[in-house]
Amino acid sequence: MTSQSLLRQDKAERGVRHRRTALRRWGALCLALLAGLTAPFAWANQIWEFVDGDGVTHIGNVPPSAAASRGVVWLGQVPAASLKGKGGSVSATRLPGYEDVKQHLEDAAAAQSLDPAFVIAVAAAESAFNVKAVSRKGALGLMQVMPATAERYGVAARPSSAGEHAAMEPKVNAQIGTRYLADLLRMFDGDKELALAAYNAGEGAVLKYGRQIPPYPETQQYVEKVMRFYRSLLR
Repeated sequence: MTSQSLLRQDKAERGVRHRRTALRRWGALCLALLAGLTAPFAWANQIWEFVDGDGVTHIGNVPPSAAASRGVVWLGQVPAASLKGKGGSVSATRLPGYEDVKQHLEDAAAAQSLDPAFVIAVAAAESAFNVKAVSRKGALGLMQVMPATAERYGVAARPSSAGEHAAMEPKVNAQIGTRYLADLLRMFDGDKELALAAYNAGEGAVLKYGRQIPPYPETQQYVEKVMRFYRSLLR
């Protein structure tokens, strides 16, 4: 076979390989597009929870990207019609576990003369009512109480009957978190957003920035999330 014939054959083979590669890429693209179109519908009746490296709890009903999916816990199914309220946010009262902790949160709010809807909104944002939630920073339970905060209100690290920190017990956790929230509201003259910022970032951070919400994206997003839950509960 001449060198010219070999050249033509090699060129033809490269063309075949190119077409096969193009077809494979096209097929993969089609599958990705189909997945993107169907995923929101396939998962529209489920809620996921994720606690990031800063201890902030994130929830949603649209599957996160592959890069963000590590550590995501699917909490279960809820009726599709209840996922979004008038404001476009997930309905707190439809999150799994709400009915189990509702009375604890309402009783704790009453004991501190707080609006129960506000306390419920905080718990929804903190743990999505997952009483077993533990953040990477060590925040515990329903209202993501730090052990130091629990000790401040008289609950030391002695284990409960289940071998957990005593603050993991939902009723106790609701009481600690609500007492702390009430103290923060008094500290910041009833300003809910400042109290929330302090609950998330610490009262010292709010004072450091002149009694303003600190310029931390996580804290700003947290305050917005709780207030969305709160407003939806008032409707």
